Amino acid sequence: MASAADEPEQTPSADPSITPSAPRQQVPDVSAGQSRRTGGRRRSDNPHVQRRPKHRRTSTEPRRRELLQALGIFQKATPDQLWKLTRPDNQHDKLTRDNLLDLEEHHLVRIESVQDDQRQVWVLTKRGDSEAKTLLEPKDIPVSVLREEKYDPVTGKMLGTGYDDHAAAVTSTAAEFHCAGIGHRLGFQTEIGHRLGNGYVQRADLVVRAPDSNVPVMLLEIDRRSEDAHDLVHKLHRYWQ
Repeated sequence: MASAADEPEQTPSADPSITPSAPRQQVPDVSAGQSRRTGGRRRSDNPHVQRRPKHRRTSTEPRRRELLQALGIFQKATPDQLWKLTRPDNQHDKLTRDNLLDLEEHHLVRIESVQDDQRQVWVLTKRGDSEAKTLLEPKDIPVSVLREEKYDPVTGKMLGTGYDDHAAAVTSTAAEFHCAGIGHRLGFQTEIGHRLGNGYVQRADLVVRAPDSNVPVMLLEIDRRSEDAHDLVHKLHRYWQ
C-alpha cells in the first residue's frame, strides 16, 4: 500500500534588505532588433511575490471512492479523520488533503467550515452525494443526510456550519477503531435504530458490523464520553487477548 511522500520543506520568504538610498542607474538603451517591453512589470519579475502552490494530482479511483464512501457514512469529517478512516497506513493526512482538493475541483466535496484550530470540515456536495449513494447502495449502507448550502438572506453568511462535538466524537471513535484494526471501513454505521422486545427503539450512536456476515457486533453510545477512544481501543485489545 503506497504511503504519502513527505511534505516539502517550506522556504521562508526573504524580506528585501534595507540599504541606503543610491542614485538610480540609467537604464541602457534597447539594442537594435530587440523589442521594448510594454505593459509594465510581470508578476514573475518579482521574486518576493508569493505564488499559490499547486497541489499534486494524486487522486485515483480507489482513493476517490474511499473518501466519498466515508463522507457518505459520516456526513462530515476533517482530513485527519478521513485519513484514519481510509488510509491509516499513510504517515500523515497530506495525501488525503490532496485528494480532497481534487474532489473539490470536480464539485464532489466542499469545505463547510474551518474550526478555531484551523481544521477544515469537509462535506459532500449534491453531486458528490449522488455518487456516494451509488457506491454504498449495493451493500445496503444508509447514506447520511446531505448538508445543503443555506445562507442568511441578510448577512449572506452560510447557515448550519457548526461542528457538533457529539458528531465529531462519533466520527473520531470510528477513525480510531479503524486505525487500530477494529472493524472495517464500510462496517461503520451511525444512528441506527434497534427495536427491543417491548417495542422501544434504541438508537446507537455508532454500530460496528462484522466484515463477513455484516452482523452488528458492537453498539456504542458516545453521549456520556466516559472514556477516550484510545482507552476503549486498548480495553478491547485486552479483552481479545
